[in-house]
Amino acid sequence: MKPGTAAHRELFCRTFIDTHDPYEPERLPWPVLDGLHLERLRSFPLWSYARSIEQRAGRMVTTFAQTLDDPLIREAVALQGVEETRHGRLMSHVLERYGIDAPALPAADPPVRREDFLVFGFGECTDSFVGFGAFALARQKQLFPESLLSIFDNVLWEEARHIAFFINWWHYEEARAGRDGLLQRAYGSVKYHLRAIVGTAQGDAGNPLPNIESAQIKAIVDGITPVMFLETALAENRRHMARLDPRLIKPRLMPALATAALIGLRMLPPLPAKDAQPEARRIAA
Repeated sequence: MKPGTAAHRELFCRTFIDTHDPYEPERLPWPVLDGLHLERLRSFPLWSYARSIEQRAGRMVTTFAQTLDDPLIREAVALQGVEETRHGRLMSHVLERYGIDAPALPAADPPVRREDFLVFGFGECTDSFVGFGAFALARQKQLFPESLLSIFDNVLWEEARHIAFFINWWHYEEARAGRDGLLQRAYGSVKYHLRAIVGTAQGDAGNPLPNIESAQIKAIVDGITPVMFLETALAENRRHMARLDPRLIKPRLMPALATAALIGLRMLPPLPAKDAQPEARRIAA
């Protein structure tokens, strides 16, 4: 499928629109959680931040859709705004249902420039890749019941659809503008990924990034190595992308960086066992 063509636009827009699931967060089969699972859920320090980000994303994408001239692309972006807004509602429902104390953060009206939508879209590519790995590891470690994790699978599937739609829209726009050279696309992708990562790390005046150095979070990530996380994230990314039409362009930068990092880590010499050095000292003595 040649980027920038009418057939390409029809494919990525119609695929996104036709795979929309009109569920309501409040009507999902939310499980009753026991003490341990409830404590883990409540100890997660990012609830206020996550809800604020989703609510802000819903308003920004919805407003940006109104600036688009192409009716089919405008319909698809507006639908993404609906789904982003629904993610905010889902977060609010989780907080209320499970009694999670998460004060509302200030949520100023976001900008609607094309540049801001690009930073947001590439940021979602990074966030989704990390989220794929994190949720898969949570399932492997049985941190939460499957009945709860399966609900959030809906959110992960929507994020996979969002980033695939975004990447195809970006390729479409770049091709139509004559900026479809490999180096031009690579430069643009890296630039916007970096801007998104820096923005997330810095937070902003209204929504500073919360502290995640808590004992509860350290207990959750205990035993998870970088190699384990990268392997899991890559496998989950492949699984989600495989559900999409194979003719669609898929996000490439994060999987490529993760693969390179994984190769580098595997080439490092193994770390010595924790008790190897004390044992050697006893023998020497």
